[in-house]
Amino acid sequence: MEERQPIWKDYRLHIMVLIFTVIAELIGSQTIPLGRFSFTLAPLIFSMVLMTVFYLIPQQKIITERNTKNASQMMALAGGLLIAKLGVSSGAAIEEVLQAGAAVTLQNLGGGFSFILGLPVAMLLGLRREAVGMTFGVSREANLTLVSEKYGGESPEFRGVMTNYIVGTIFGVVAVSFLISVLAEIPFISPKSLALATGIGSASMMVGGLGTLLEQFPEIATELEAYAAISNLISSVVNIYIAMFIGLPLTEKAYSWFTRKKSKE
Repeated sequence: MEERQPIWKDYRLHIMVLIFTVIAELIGSQTIPLGRFSFTLAPLIFSMVLMTVFYLIPQQKIITERNTKNASQMMALAGGLLIAKLGVSSGAAIEEVLQAGAAVTLQNLGGGFSFILGLPVAMLLGLRREAVGMTFGVSREANLTLVSEKYGGESPEFRGVMTNYIVGTIFGVVAVSFLISVLAEIPFISPKSLALATGIGSASMMVGGLGTLLEQFPEIATELEAYAAISNLISSVVNIYIAMFIGLPLTEKAYSWFTRKKSKE
């Protein structure tokens, strides 16, 4: 097995990231009409898609599996810098954020009931215990840790949450950006509430959704950044308790109910 290079020596990865970043910036933000709605693709989306497509080219030897761990470290480093920057923005608009009150915390309750839609669909697709890990929450770091501690790293539940984590890491930014773009076109939905919604405990998904909002509402950029940053911070803390005391127990009960009903049929 080839030894992984230190991140500062992985020049191929740094060069390709720079190339695709420049290309994405040259493409710029693109607004795509979709019937009565439209959605905006920020440069971040193009850079991620281009890099993913390049990585999946079968014969290329520039970016391979050994570079992926370094890429994850770079993402964590960039996310830290982003959170620091957004923290400064949050301070500038802290009074307005505080006016949101309980909404910043209560919005996370939705994650505890994601199984209502996700679990039946997963079971219809033939998944069993994997469906529990996939559908009890947002499948981010806190959920991975909870499932690993409760069921073990070799369990089907862990395979389920890990699958969602990987898929969310790759496609989550695009999905959140698209969804926020569509919702932003609905007149009675406030862009500030959408900024809150981007903070689900994932820095990359927050960036995707927030970038779309900033393109559409640049005049309130400071407020949107503040709402997103505070929401993401609170979500990172609150999600583990919602998953532990609401999401996972209810998903387990729902799974038991579905399996009993299926066995009777």
